[in-house]
Amino acid sequence: MSHSTSLSRELDRLRTGLHRGRLALLGLSRGWIAAMLAAAVLALAAAIAPWTFSTGAMLEEIAGQIEASSGLRAAAKGRSTFSLLPRPHIAIDDVAFADPSFALTIEAERLRGNVRLLPLLTGRLELANAELLRPRIRIALDRKPMTASGAAARAAAARPSTPEAETADRAPLGSVAILSGAVAVVFEDGREERIDMIDATLDWSSVGAPATLDAAFSWRGERPRAMLWFQKPGALLRGEASPMMMRIDSVSLRMEADGVAQSGPKPRFTGRLSASSPSLRDALRLADVSAPLPGRFENVQIAAKASVGLRDFQLSDLHFSADENDFEGVFGLRHDGDRPILHGTLASSFVSLKPMIADAPALIGPDGQWSREPFVLPDIKGADVDLRLSAARARLLRLNMEDAAISLMLRAGRIEVALTEAQAYKGTIKGRVTLAANAAGVLELHANAQTQAVDAGALAWDLAARPDLGGNLDANIVLDAAGDSPAEMMRALDGRASLVLNEGEVGGIDLERALRRADKRPLSSALDIRSGHTLVDRAGATIKISKGAAAIEDGEAHGPGFSLAFAGSARIPERGLAIKAEAREADAAGAPRDNGVQLGFELSGAWDEPSFALDAAALIKRSGAAAPLLPRER
Repeated sequence: MSHSTSLSRELDRLRTGLHRGRLALLGLSRGWIAAMLAAAVLALAAAIAPWTFSTGAMLEEIAGQIEASSGLRAAAKGRSTFSLLPRPHIAIDDVAFADPSFALTIEAERLRGNVRLLPLLTGRLELANAELLRPRIRIALDRKPMTASGAAARAAAARPSTPEAETADRAPLGSVAILSGAVAVVFEDGREERIDMIDATLDWSSVGAPATLDAAFSWRGERPRAMLWFQKPGALLRGEASPMMMRIDSVSLRMEADGVAQSGPKPRFTGRLSASSPSLRDALRLADVSAPLPGRFENVQIAAKASVGLRDFQLSDLHFSADENDFEGVFGLRHDGDRPILHGTLASSFVSLKPMIADAPALIGPDGQWSREPFVLPDIKGADVDLRLSAARARLLRLNMEDAAISLMLRAGRIEVALTEAQAYKGTIKGRVTLAANAAGVLELHANAQTQAVDAGALAWDLAARPDLGGNLDANIVLDAAGDSPAEMMRALDGRASLVLNEGEVGGIDLERALRRADKRPLSSALDIRSGHTLVDRAGATIKISKGAAAIEDGEAHGPGFSLAFAGSARIPERGLAIKAEAREADAAGAPRDNGVQLGFELSGAWDEPSFALDAAALIKRSGAAAPLLPRER
């Protein structure tokens, strides 16, 4: 009994000790847990909160990497911070970069960059990518920004297909982004070009890896977006070839290129090129190119095989459309010394030439007379042009041609447009116009035109909507003029013309009928001559022009029942004429009859609507009843 009681007491004491030990251990564990939680919170806060470093210490860690990869030296005036979360990253305020010659300088409000984790565990800061906030970039093209310390420079210095080239291609780079940046490019002649509001990313993990540049920027009132990709940038730096792609997208221009780029002393791109633009003038203005285009060149589409260098380009297998015209052929640029020459040979099934003269000055003013508005002469001295065009069908205003061969030559500020030959109106037509500004800035014009066996009726209808002429027309016209407006040119016009009409007719006048009835009913000749039409076997005249005054000489016409001689003058500045003609009765072959009837008449006034008047005195003389009405001769 006593033994059982003592055992119970020992068990109670053991339970009490165990309970007290458990309470002590529990208190100790809670203390450790609290301490560990406090330490974790502190560590997390330390990781989240940015640590402020001295700018010199931070730059010392990353300046070497920046110089090794880009060849640029770094400096900073602001504070620098480092954070672990959400991922290791740094930030440096008021940072600047420059190459040793200061040809490339970059000043940014802030540099932000993500740090690679594995190098960080070994105690090294290694940037995986960087972001520059509002950088101001200045590029001086009269210096050499690339230095031997940069990875790109080392890759360029290595010989192709060597271990040195392979080692250089493995040099790590990364990704660089620009936010709200600005670039100023200073040319060798002191000109400066600015590009603002740049948002761009260059993704280039290593020298030999593919590189992609994606950028948007503000330039000359537009915000283009551009993409550039190189498959082998390291090889390109060494003067080797690399596949590439480029794309530009803006309001005035969309362009894509896909091919192979070659660097070195003679860099070149070869591949496919396509482009489109609502207005080629606006697209060229975006590139600061002012081209005196012959026409508006709207709704432009281009697709071609391209070979492009620094001083030349060649577009072959070209498909080109503008102003609802379609062309195929070749087009290019070459240099004769320092002078650029644009050249091309194009073909089309149909060409409307109206858009090409849409911007030509008006010849006639609101008052119906020659325009006195001065010519606005474009600057066409910057380049030469040699362009040839062949068209199965061509149309100029209402003038229609077939198998037309047209050339446009621009040399030293002198424009020459030639219609080498064309089939038109059952005959052939040729022409040439040369324009140039003389030393005084006055426009000079030289023009000539020839037609052979052209259907005069169809030509007159299409050119002037006149239905009163027919026959086969042979013409030769040469004109020269100078002036600062169409009116001045007409006052200074010189030239000559010869016109021959065969097997034709003239509407609104009937010479044969008027002559045949003049003996019996002379006073009715005024009515007879102004009705019907006159058949003409042959008619011709020579016109000589001097200072705007045209003298009509050797005018003659022959046809069944009549022979006609005429002469006179035309005042071109006033658009008026005065012609006197005498018709004589003739046989069926047009030979004048002896003592045949004669009729005289005049054409005078404005040449658009000239007045017609018969020699009334001669008709009255032939009328026995009306002759006494004439005053007696003394």
